[in-house]
Amino acid sequence: MTNAGPSQTLARIALDGPSALAFYRDRCDLATQMHNHEEDTPKQANMVGEREWISDEDVAAALAETSVFGKRAATLQDEREEADPGLPVLTRTRMINFARCTGQSKQIKLIPFDHLGIRRPEPESPLYILVGSRNRQRRVVNVHERICASPVPSNSIRFAGDGVYTPSPELTFLLLARYLSLPELLLVGMELCGLYRLANANTSQPLRSNRTLYNQGALTTPFRIATCIGHVDDFPNVKLARRACAYLAASSASPMESVLYLLLCLPRHLGGYGLPRPILNAKQKVGGQAEHLTLSRNLIPDLFWSDCRLDVEYDSEEFHADPESLAAGARRTLALRAMHVEVISVTKDIVYDEEAFDAVARLVAKSTGVRMTKPTTNTLAARKHLRDAILP
Repeated sequence: MTNAGPSQTLARIALDGPSALAFYRDRCDLATQMHNHEEDTPKQANMVGEREWISDEDVAAALAETSVFGKRAATLQDEREEADPGLPVLTRTRMINFARCTGQSKQIKLIPFDHLGIRRPEPESPLYILVGSRNRQRRVVNVHERICASPVPSNSIRFAGDGVYTPSPELTFLLLARYLSLPELLLVGMELCGLYRLANANTSQPLRSNRTLYNQGALTTPFRIATCIGHVDDFPNVKLARRACAYLAASSASPMESVLYLLLCLPRHLGGYGLPRPILNAKQKVGGQAEHLTLSRNLIPDLFWSDCRLDVEYDSEEFHADPESLAAGARRTLALRAMHVEVISVTKDIVYDEEAFDAVARLVAKSTGVRMTKPTTNTLAARKHLRDAILP
């Protein structure tokens, strides 16, 4: 296909959240190359055994250094269980007027979207774009336009090619807060910070997909998202984005691992069990008797609580169905136990069975030293709402 001409470049179409997410999913290799620069590569928890979320102490310390949120730093600890905990502004950055990055969409049909791997506008999957001001809006069939008049960090808009700009993964997360509920936004955030992509998802239903791509590079981390959101204050639904970001974790390896993490670790008033946060897919060096049980030098627990040496494993039907996989899984479990790691295996049917999953949560609570209390009516309603929203 021929490259875009001057008129196409002048169109300067900027993608909105749903279409930007489709771009990252459909062009995994290009997306990873665009955002995982050598000098600024997102850390992955399976490469370094350290946490990748924002703790209350991190937030309080960061807020104390900023003038925007300084007044709230003193009362942060009292508000942690309620809504917006605030997020850090750790570095100064140049802000730009988004109107300069967008143009009129009347020439949108000239953009070679297929060449860029971006879904073409069609009835079941419209194209979502951003414009900088109301006078730039043009009515185009199957194109949904949103105004973005607020300044954005200069490094949050990337050139995708042929007159198309895409928001960074961090800004994409913020833009999606316009369209998604808190549980849905959390799932997308876990994907952006995770090691998988939902392929062939309809932009109108960003959480539904018929195929998952595994072993993908992480596009961002919770800390990066927090930093980006910390630079903006007047975006639509920015409080929802801040609230969601506070509960994200890095390096989830599959959609069901993300679901498992959220069900176990979100606060009780949001539908979770309020358990301590684990490290996801962090390498553990094999030693001692475990060396005789596995050929790997490192084992990677799914959800690992290092303080109590607990690993919750999600055994999917996709990767644990054939005899070889079952044998490898059994050896892996024995090796982890030889390393003094308690292993709890969870399957899809257990996750979907509320009573069975409640039993699993209580086992995790007992191992992590959390006292489980009898759930209230509101807690049970919150759990049902969360399960309905995030279970595929």
